[in-house]
Amino acid sequence: MGKQALGFNKALDDIAEALNSDITTSEKLRFLVRAAARALGVKGCSLMLLDVQRKRLFHAASQGLSERYLRKGFLEAEKSLTGVLEGRVEAIFDVPTDPRIQFQELARQERIVSMLSVPVKIKGEIVGILRAYSRTQREFTVVEEQFFISVANLIGVVLELGRFNETEKQLMEAKDEPSSLLTPLSLQVKPASFAHPSEEEFARLLDFYQIEWIYEPRSFVLKWEGKAAEMFTPDFYLPALDIYVEMTTLKPGLTTEKNRKVRRLRELYPEVNIKLLARRDYDRLLAKYGHGPLAGVKTRGVGRVLFSAPKIQKRVSQLAKEISQDYEGHHPVLVGVLRGVFCFMADLMRYLTVPADVDFMAISYYGDEGGKAVRVTMDVGIELEGCHVLLVEDIVDTG
Repeated sequence: MGKQALGFNKALDDIAEALNSDITTSEKLRFLVRAAARALGVKGCSLMLLDVQRKRLFHAASQGLSERYLRKGFLEAEKSLTGVLEGRVEAIFDVPTDPRIQFQELARQERIVSMLSVPVKIKGEIVGILRAYSRTQREFTVVEEQFFISVANLIGVVLELGRFNETEKQLMEAKDEPSSLLTPLSLQVKPASFAHPSEEEFARLLDFYQIEWIYEPRSFVLKWEGKAAEMFTPDFYLPALDIYVEMTTLKPGLTTEKNRKVRRLRELYPEVNIKLLARRDYDRLLAKYGHGPLAGVKTRGVGRVLFSAPKIQKRVSQLAKEISQDYEGHHPVLVGVLRGVFCFMADLMRYLTVPADVDFMAISYYGDEGGKAVRVTMDVGIELEGCHVLLVEDIVDTG
């Protein structure tokens, strides 16, 4: 048996031992990727998974690749060696000149020369790509391809077991149907650590609602001076919503700088959707679930309901019926006093059975308590002479 074959056997033995251990799904995936890279003797290796919409690939585990390369951006599934996503093995001998490479300049800077890609499957369905990167021009042998396919198949087993275990856990907690609890693959692949506890709390909220998220997936160049002089890496990306989320919860003073970067990103990348989650927004979000500094704050609420919504709607329909009977054969004009009347006016109009025009006016009060007067700040735009006019008000509290 040759040296390479012995190396492959040793790698598979180590992988089997790791899979039989109690380490997490993410740790198993990282181990598989490292073992594959060492056995093949390549610069690096990466596991990329499809998002829930099957449109983009994101790095779930990697070995030997720089942060700059990993955060270069998402790989579009329809542009990234589509043959692999159709189930074929694809090898690229000369990456710098191959038109199928999406980020060719960054690959050149990373000194990637040759590449081997194989599909990752779960029960026959392709869910991602396992890719090896070589710094030298290399034609991968059939034996090397078979070894890499074996590793990809083992990755599929790890992903499926991880998803099954997560679903089983949710079933025990929620007693729900299995079909409604299938965990997205990206929810199994967690970062080794977060930059701040608030980011981990936010990730847990997303997990609770089964919202797929990716932590710090991409760095955007904001300033270029022959090389990247300023970068911006949003904290989260939510594939299903196609939106980035940047949190400003560490120091309020950083908000101004974060706002500047977000504005600059929107100018340079208008197709990118990004939301800046300010500290006050984050605290309010946590308070909804009984956590954070605002969780114990008492807020004013409704003490007692005097008239229920159905009762109000019933009375509004009765008024509309009376108006329709009184003005049958006529075309009345309803004039409302802004702004409180808006909802009542909308409800009333829906129940009318006679044609009617609608207009609004606005008023304000001035003077002291003993001699308040009314000033019209916005008059109606309809000519009212000779019309049947109904003044509609929501609450008559003065006058």
